[in-house]
Amino acid sequence: MTSWSNLEKNVREYSQYIWNMPANPERINGVNFDCVLKISEIEHVIIEVTENKSLDKIRSDIAKIQAVRMSMMIKNIMVRPYIICGFIPTQGMRDAGNEYFINVISFMDFQRMFFDFSAYNTVRSSKQFGSAIDPLTGKDDTSAYTPVGYLHQKKGEIDAVEIAERILKGEKIILLGDYGSGKSRCFKEVFKILSKKSNETLLYPIAIDLKEVWGLVSAVEIIRRHFINLGMSESQTSSVIKAYNGERLCFLLDGFDEIGSRPWSENKSTLIELRKHALQGVKDLLSKTGAGCLISGRDHYFNSEAEMFSALGMDAKNSTIAKCKNEFSVEEFDKYLQLNHIAVELPEWLPKKPLVLKTIASLKVDKVSELFESSKNNEIGFWFDFIDAMCKRDSLIHPILDEQTVKNVLIRLASLTRNKPQNYGPLTEVEVVNVFHEVTGTYPNEQSTVMLQRLPGLGRVSSETSDRNFIDTFILDGLRALDLSEKIQSGDQRLSDLKWINPLYSLGTSVLVKEIEEKNLKTAFVNYIKNALHRDKVNRVSISDAISAISSEGDQELNMNNLMFDEPHFGFIDFDNSKISNVNFRNGIFEYVKLGKIDPPGVIMQSCHIVSLYGVSSATGLPDWIENCTIENYESVDTLTSIKNSGLNKTQEILVSILIKVYKQDGNGRLEHTLTKGLAHVNKKNMNQVLRYLISNGFLETSKDKGEMIYKPVRKFQGRIEKIITELNRSEDSIWKYVTSLE
Repeated sequence: MTSWSNLEKNVREYSQYIWNMPANPERINGVNFDCVLKISEIEHVIIEVTENKSLDKIRSDIAKIQAVRMSMMIKNIMVRPYIICGFIPTQGMRDAGNEYFINVISFMDFQRMFFDFSAYNTVRSSKQFGSAIDPLTGKDDTSAYTPVGYLHQKKGEIDAVEIAERILKGEKIILLGDYGSGKSRCFKEVFKILSKKSNETLLYPIAIDLKEVWGLVSAVEIIRRHFINLGMSESQTSSVIKAYNGERLCFLLDGFDEIGSRPWSENKSTLIELRKHALQGVKDLLSKTGAGCLISGRDHYFNSEAEMFSALGMDAKNSTIAKCKNEFSVEEFDKYLQLNHIAVELPEWLPKKPLVLKTIASLKVDKVSELFESSKNNEIGFWFDFIDAMCKRDSLIHPILDEQTVKNVLIRLASLTRNKPQNYGPLTEVEVVNVFHEVTGTYPNEQSTVMLQRLPGLGRVSSETSDRNFIDTFILDGLRALDLSEKIQSGDQRLSDLKWINPLYSLGTSVLVKEIEEKNLKTAFVNYIKNALHRDKVNRVSISDAISAISSEGDQELNMNNLMFDEPHFGFIDFDNSKISNVNFRNGIFEYVKLGKIDPPGVIMQSCHIVSLYGVSSATGLPDWIENCTIENYESVDTLTSIKNSGLNKTQEILVSILIKVYKQDGNGRLEHTLTKGLAHVNKKNMNQVLRYLISNGFLETSKDKGEMIYKPVRKFQGRIEKIITELNRSEDSIWKYVTSLE
């Protein structure tokens, strides 16, 4: 198709959007016109399209239009004429048209008659993108963007540039991730990329923060609310509404998990219906748009991918799922430090999240060094020291409050988030003031109000509101654990009746274990668990948190005496270290489950939903005590990163790496130097022992290539090897037992 043909096609398409009716080439009184729209019986729009930059061509088109115009006037038909140029017309060309009341305009100006994207881009770019804000000011985050990769289901990683390219090709992309993982910053970058290319691609991004369109049930309502919030004109809104199901507008929708309330309920069926209802408007929009799109939300918000696609109105076959990584890679981490001028050396185990790093960067360098030295490279010890340092810093800035008061205020605020739909907030100004009064016995004066407005660990939701969010679960999870410890230690009678929906995760559970051990609270926790279960109390989350922590503390068994725990909600439970026995978990939600080498005696898990199951890599490795449960994700050991994160000892890592590379990767053999490539600190002695055992027992065959040993699979053992890789620490195979004994 020629350049002129493309221009003519685009003019017709935009004409249809502008006048909301068919636009076709037509012959009138023996004269051919590129585009004609019949507005009514007495009004027609006639358009000529040209790429010829000569004034004579413009004059020729004017004469052609005028001749037909005069004949149509005799029939009482008014003609509204345009000459659309594939270039910027000269003033002489415009003057020639103006003499006969004919609009001679560029295609770019004609586009603006449909939708003035440049005006929209200016206004939208000045507003915040979701949670991509400065935590202190609440204003748009203007810090340098750190290019990061997003995990792709089939293709390793993709970045913001590739996401934009895929949208241009018509792909519908779902971006999943937790709070603070960079979803909104990705949206801002994709919007920027698409906006820069819009004059070339004629595809215009519309970036909508879904929390602003709460409760709306149609695409039209969502679009109208978005433009009203931006202060755009009604004509602009109407143009977009007319064209939203075409191929010229691509929608970037941030926060599907923020468009509806998350009520207190652990009933899976009820939650599915509520989520479906809340997303009616989004489904209406995404199911009708003809262009590519990007939508984001929290990972694991839905029970399954099937529910997600259904609720969003998207087809799994034509959609791509990308996930924000929980932390920066080493390269991304170094780039972040460089771009944001953070000149400190941080330990490897520190969560490499921007929001945590920003908090640390606000401390003086000598204080950061002292902080890591005092914790002696212990993550939980560091967490306690970090919180104390953060509160002390704030008390020095605002001497009106001591560090313990700051800490107590944060603990109470963390408690309030336990029933917040978005997990980390928001916390209203009234809630913050009331917590201050609860902790100190007085209401804040002018000085303490200033302090409350910049509490450490909290960030502004936006510049338009004084509401606050906790900036990261690294801070929030531990504070929640301290709150639960205080409540059980003090015998708070209200605890078991609170309607919490947000459980503790791994770090919070570890903080709670440390509290139980140091304050000798095991008896109090056991009594709370059993009393709450016997009385069928509603705060299932607090009971689950207590069980997870108490079952990992000390050496004493936690015998639940065959109690039935209906509708539990665990953020984290580790059966590898658990001493729990004789309990039936039924119809619950388990967000992270780690299996141990030995089955917990008398424990049954029935009809539960498990988000992530670690300890087996597929359904074939499931233990018998997990019955009729839906499982979203199994522990994967197909990649180097997953091997290192699987909780195996170093020799087990060597074995798994060898077995995967020889038995599961493409090809018929592996060179010796590739067997453990990528694993850190490989013990050569142990590696040689593992290889000798596998060869001498017939599990590997060898040959040589240019002097280097090649290791090949023995295919009759394929099933046995895959079973070992599936079961991991639960394996009873002699290979696994031998390798485990070497450590």
